[in-house]
Amino acid sequence: MILVSLSKISITYGGNLVLDQVDLEVQKGDRIGVVGENGSGKSTLFRLIAGEETPTEGTVARSQGLQIGFLHQEADPADAGKTVYDAVVQATPELAALARELHELEQRMGSPEAVESAVGFDKLIEAYGAAQARFELLGGYELEFRVRSILTGLGFDSGRQGQLVGTLSGGEKKIVNLARLLLQSPELLLLDEPDNHLDLDAKAWLEEYVRSYPGTVMIISHDRHLLDQIVKRIHQIEDGELSVYHGNYTQYVTERQHRLMNQQQLYELQQREIKRLEAALRQLKEWARMQVKFAPRAESMAKRVERAKKEAAARPVLSRKRISVNLDAQRSGKRVLALRGVSKTLGGRVLFRPFDLDIAYGEHIGVIGPNGSGKTTLVRIILDTIRPDSGTVKHGASVVLGYYSQEQETLPFDKTPLEFVRSLRPMTEDQAFGALRRVLFSNEEIVTPIRLLSGGQKSRLQIMRLMLTEANFLLLDEPTNNLDIPSAEILEGELDEFEGTILTVSHDRYFLDKICQRLIVFEDNGLVRVCPGNYSDYYSRRAAI
Repeated sequence: MILVSLSKISITYGGNLVLDQVDLEVQKGDRIGVVGENGSGKSTLFRLIAGEETPTEGTVARSQGLQIGFLHQEADPADAGKTVYDAVVQATPELAALARELHELEQRMGSPEAVESAVGFDKLIEAYGAAQARFELLGGYELEFRVRSILTGLGFDSGRQGQLVGTLSGGEKKIVNLARLLLQSPELLLLDEPDNHLDLDAKAWLEEYVRSYPGTVMIISHDRHLLDQIVKRIHQIEDGELSVYHGNYTQYVTERQHRLMNQQQLYELQQREIKRLEAALRQLKEWARMQVKFAPRAESMAKRVERAKKEAAARPVLSRKRISVNLDAQRSGKRVLALRGVSKTLGGRVLFRPFDLDIAYGEHIGVIGPNGSGKTTLVRIILDTIRPDSGTVKHGASVVLGYYSQEQETLPFDKTPLEFVRSLRPMTEDQAFGALRRVLFSNEEIVTPIRLLSGGQKSRLQIMRLMLTEANFLLLDEPTNNLDIPSAEILEGELDEFEGTILTVSHDRYFLDKICQRLIVFEDNGLVRVCPGNYSDYYSRRAAI
């Protein structure tokens, strides 16, 4: 059964063609991953499907009465004064209203006035019975269990479900939006970066939830592990066109490369044939100048050459412009960091109990754990911007720290990228332009205030900062969060080859597998464990327990 059909869809913003003659069918039960570079049109495609955007050309058809749930990035301002639980439970307005009605009727039935009036009491009983029947029919008695299960799965334990939405971070508010959407269980779920602010356990829970979801799911994500686990088809948006690949993300990468090689071979064959035809045409034209009888054959060959050029495949783009990263730096001493008895309590909550840690030059270490467990706090203690409650922090000889902040507060938002890079190292304006173009900044973006840049652009600027400071000990807090997959893969490759030392906080399992040799694991009880191997090694040992 076709739920949504897009036919010859084109959409233009400010004269820029974002989607070009796109065709798409979404079948009932599909699990589709949508990939593409930042700004390629992925979210635009979702808005078109949801009816929040109108195409410049083409048609969008939806099955009659189709329920579509679209995960929005922004929280509803009206939720600020509600608890997390109430904000989610009210995603089912009829059930929420019935729950309130049942509660009010219970209060009234228990009042002395109701008991004294037999007629009034009978009416209350009748109203309560009707409301109760409707509540039961809609699954109301399972509602609280479902809400609390979803919130717990997404990282809001019972103690935080009573917290006011207005006190949450932007990422946490998006998780509330996700919980509300999952509770509604629409026929078609459109999930735009649902995993961006989830910790590893919450990501695993979401994967399992989507795998068993009874409806249809389309998901935009930069998490390659998540795409491998839950999707059965990849839709790639590139140069305004949509291409379909069967299988998960890993299968897509292999098949895409295979297609490109076939396209290149076809292109080369066609170009050789066109050159052969053009040579024959030149010879016929030469003969036609000497003997008129060759003129019709020359004219026929000219048409054949024109037709061959028209029908020839476009040259495939085998190598696209990507960010260029070079993190070479002078080495430090053998011992890079020594922590002894370091602990931290925040707001009465123990983040981590006293623990020791030694890091040697060249080690690549990942830091994992639930949101709020103290991972970023540890990084800031190492940076000496936060003091530990106990213990000592000692840096080794010749250590040069380079910090990549998840919150990007290390960037001067009132400066332009041009001003910023020239403040990091003496260079001419031309040199600064050249440096910024290496991380894909356009001439216009180079002179735009940093506060107006996108999350991905700010991330690329932080990478430039690491390159220019020539740090040999990199402290990275969620470095791949705002990067598209191609940029994340280039950063991974450079970090994997980096001869210096890395300590990285990340929820990106592909990234942790690629670059890490050890993991620092933060647990809910405040304990910190150091485990050998990468994330897959850790997960295998954990699953075997």
